[in-house]
Amino acid sequence: MKKKVLHVINSLTIGGAETLLANSLSPGGLNEHTENYLLYFNHTSILEHLIDKNVKIICLNYKGGFDILRILRETREVIVENKIDIVHTHLTPAGVYTHLVCPADVAHAHTIHSTYSMEKETRWFMRFIDRHLFLKRKNCNIISLSDYTKADLLNTIKFRGQIFVLNNFVADRYFNLPAREFHRPLNKLNLVAVGALKELKNFEYLLQVFENLTNEEIYLDIYGEGNKAAYEAIIKNKNLRVRMMGRADDMARVIQNYDLFIMPSKFEGFPLSVFEAMAAGVPLMLSDITPLKSIVKEHALYFQLNDAVKTAEQITAVLYNKIDIAQLAVQAKIYAERTVRRDIYINNLLDIYNQLLL
Repeated sequence: MKKKVLHVINSLTIGGAETLLANSLSPGGLNEHTENYLLYFNHTSILEHLIDKNVKIICLNYKGGFDILRILRETREVIVENKIDIVHTHLTPAGVYTHLVCPADVAHAHTIHSTYSMEKETRWFMRFIDRHLFLKRKNCNIISLSDYTKADLLNTIKFRGQIFVLNNFVADRYFNLPAREFHRPLNKLNLVAVGALKELKNFEYLLQVFENLTNEEIYLDIYGEGNKAAYEAIIKNKNLRVRMMGRADDMARVIQNYDLFIMPSKFEGFPLSVFEAMAAGVPLMLSDITPLKSIVKEHALYFQLNDAVKTAEQITAVLYNKIDIAQLAVQAKIYAERTVRRDIYINNLLDIYNQLLL
């Protein structure tokens, strides 16, 4: 008989954690092995349509404020009434809220999707509760995205529970794209960046870089939700070859239109967009931060975040084929095949579930 798993997340808006969860529950995925329920508090997107029709989806329509009391009560009711065996939460505050109401005899695993010491967006009071009423409990089981993020968590707090390492995965449709061919004009280069328009993604730095590329046929499209106005004002004022593209419901449809994927993040956990580009055969150029270098290794070009002129020079070197990005992309895709396939993720996740039920 299949074990019952309740997956809990704040929303189904498009983001790395949300995409990972939706893809894990899409046809042919986790539902082949477990009976799955998905509970989210509010806000949905096209991701809901990716999920296997046999997954029981529950939206609590959280309205804010004191409605949290209803959310807590109904979350517990879902666990108890459906006789859930394992609760698997993603992101804060979903992990905290669920842990508060999860019966002691039900296994609970929580995935942290960022580098914990560097995460600044969670409100201070929720971060305090997270640290002192959740993560320090002996029955707290954490899933970390990499060895680096695991070490970071253990160095940040006194953690007494179990911690597992489980790399994210990339949807099969990225691996199944036609083989990438590099026949671009020698005098033109198209770059793509992907991510929410937030400070940590550091797209402002790319605009500084492109101030030094106005005399070259080098173009950048930035995909992501958020307030585009400030970026577009700079782009217009400085006549940069940059476009703010807004949200893309499925980057697999457009990713291969580009010659180089670039990410200037100040910190990351295990960004899906990087590995989606790898799986699609698009070479990478990444900020030289430890979290990225620890998971991507030698399969990318790296640049510093304190020298826009030097970064521009690296991009220009790619334009004039002084760097072999085609071979870099080939090796990166091979690496992605070995590490971020969905079947690898699901097998490892099932092993974690089995350990929690011992």
